[in-house]
Amino acid sequence: MNKNIIYNKMKLCWLVLLLLVLFSCTDNFMEINTDETQFMELSTKEYGELFFRAQHKGIAWQTTDDGSRMHSTHVSHYCGYTACGIYAYDQNQMRASWERAGFTDIYVDALPCLFSMMQVAEQSDDVGVYNLALIWKVFLMQKVTDIWGPVPYTEAGSGNQSVPYDTQKDIYYMMFDELTSAVNALKGLLQSNPSLNLFGENDHIYSGDVSQWVKFANTLRLRMAIRISDIDPAKAKTEAEAAIAAGNMLENNNDDALFLVTNLSGEGNGLPRLESFNQDVMSISMESFMKGYGDPRMEAYWAPVEEGDIVSTYPDEYKQNVGGYHGFASGSEPAEYNYFYAYSLYGPRFKDGNQYVTPINVMNAAETWFLKAEGAWLGWNMGGTAKEFYEKGIEVSIKQWRENEISGDSIQSYISSTATPIAPGNYPYYDEPASDIPVQFSSDATIQYEQILTQKWLALFPISFEAWAEVRRTRLPKIYAKKYSVNANVLPSSGQIITRFPFIDREYSGNADEVAKAIELIGGQDLENIPVWWDTNPNGN
Repeated sequence: MNKNIIYNKMKLCWLVLLLLVLFSCTDNFMEINTDETQFMELSTKEYGELFFRAQHKGIAWQTTDDGSRMHSTHVSHYCGYTACGIYAYDQNQMRASWERAGFTDIYVDALPCLFSMMQVAEQSDDVGVYNLALIWKVFLMQKVTDIWGPVPYTEAGSGNQSVPYDTQKDIYYMMFDELTSAVNALKGLLQSNPSLNLFGENDHIYSGDVSQWVKFANTLRLRMAIRISDIDPAKAKTEAEAAIAAGNMLENNNDDALFLVTNLSGEGNGLPRLESFNQDVMSISMESFMKGYGDPRMEAYWAPVEEGDIVSTYPDEYKQNVGGYHGFASGSEPAEYNYFYAYSLYGPRFKDGNQYVTPINVMNAAETWFLKAEGAWLGWNMGGTAKEFYEKGIEVSIKQWRENEISGDSIQSYISSTATPIAPGNYPYYDEPASDIPVQFSSDATIQYEQILTQKWLALFPISFEAWAEVRRTRLPKIYAKKYSVNANVLPSSGQIITRFPFIDREYSGNADEVAKAIELIGGQDLENIPVWWDTNPNGN
C-alpha cells in the first residue's frame, strides 16, 4: 500500500465526505455519489465548508495547534522576532516530528479540499469557485516551497504511487501563471457583477468578497516577484510590473487579510495560547530597533514585564526589567533561560483569553507598500518612488496596530525621526546596537535598502514565516546572531543561519525514491543550512 501522504483519488473522495460530516453546520446536503472512485456532487454550501476547511488548515499550523512546534520553537526566533523559552530549540535544535506540521496540514488537509472543489468546479464550469480556490492554493504552496525548497506540485493529489518533487524555480513559474489566470478570470466575472460574493460567511478572511481576493492575488504576485529578484531579476521585474498593471492591491487596513477565529477553528489564534505558556518573549533585536526608534507599535506587539511570584525571586539585575519592555538574547547560554519570565511577552491583543477574539494575521496591507518600495528602489515601474512607498508602508502599519490611539502628526514624527537603534540592556554578549540606520529615508541608496527591509520586517509582525523568508533572502534587518547553537550544521560564529527545513520523515518512508531525487536538486544533502533557490547568500564564512 502506498504510504505517501499525498492522497490518491479514492482517499480524497472519502476525506471530503468525512470533512462534510464533521464540519457541516447543517444536515441539508445534496445527494452524494457513493461510488468510491468519483468525487461527490457539491452544492454551494459544501463549497463554502470546504473552503473554510482549506483556509483553516492552511494557516492554523502557523499559530494554533502546531504553532508551538513550527512558529514558536522554530521560525519566530529564526526571523528575529522572539526568543523561545525551550532553550534547545532557541539554540537551533531541529525536531523532525515537529517540523512536518505545516507540510502535513497542507497536503493532507488543505489541498484535498481545494482539489475537490477545483475538479468539480472545472467540470461544472464554475469559474469563480475554481479560481478563488486556485489563489488560495498558490498562497499555501508559496509558503511550503519557501520552507522546504523542492516539493510536490504538479502531481500533488494525482494518486500516483510515487509523487515527484518539482524544483522551486518551476513551482514559482507555475504559480505566477496560475495567479495571472485566476486574476484575469475573476476580473472578467467582476465586470458583469462587481459585488460578486463566493462562500459568504464560510470565507473567514474576506466574507466572500471576490474583489478583495483579486487584490490579495495581485499582492501575492508582487511578493513572489520580489522574492526572486536576486536569483531571477528579469522574470521578477516582468511579474512585478504585471502585478501592478493588473489592478488594485491590499493598500489600507480594511484590506488586511485576517482569518476570523471561531470555536470551529481549533484553538483559535495560537499566540494567546503561547502567551499562556510563557514560551515566547521579545527578542533583543526587537528591543534594539523598537526602543531606539521610539516605535509606537511596541506597546501593541509586546507587554511590559510583570513582577509576579516568579520574577520576585530573581536576582536584582532581572527584577529591574519589571514595568519596562525588555528583549531576551535568542541563543543564550542555558543558565540564562532560568530568568525567562523577566522579559516581555506578547502585547494586549495576544493575551491569554483572546484565542477567539484576535484574528490570525494572514497578510498585512502594509507589506504591499514595502514591496512597491523595493521594486521602485530596483528601478522597476511601480507607479511612484521608493520614498513615497516606504513612508506609506510605515503609516499603514502603525495605523494597523494603533488606529485611533495615535495622531497623524505622531506618525509623521516617527517617519521623519533620525533616532537610531540602541544597544539592548543587561546582556554581556551584545553591547552595540543592531544597526545604525534611522527611520528617516536616506539619500544613500545602500542605506535606503536596509531601511526598507528593516521597516518591512517590523510591519510583517507577527507573520514569522514571511519575515523568516525575507531574512534569508536579504540577511536584513541586521538581527543579532545567536551566541550558542546545539546544531552542528548551523554555526552562528561563522555566520550561519537555518535556511530551510529538511524533508519530512514521512516522505522518507513513503516517497523515498522521489525524496532522493529532490535532495539532488538541492546539491545532494538534505540539511537545514542549505539555501533554497531564491536565497543567493553564502550561508557562513
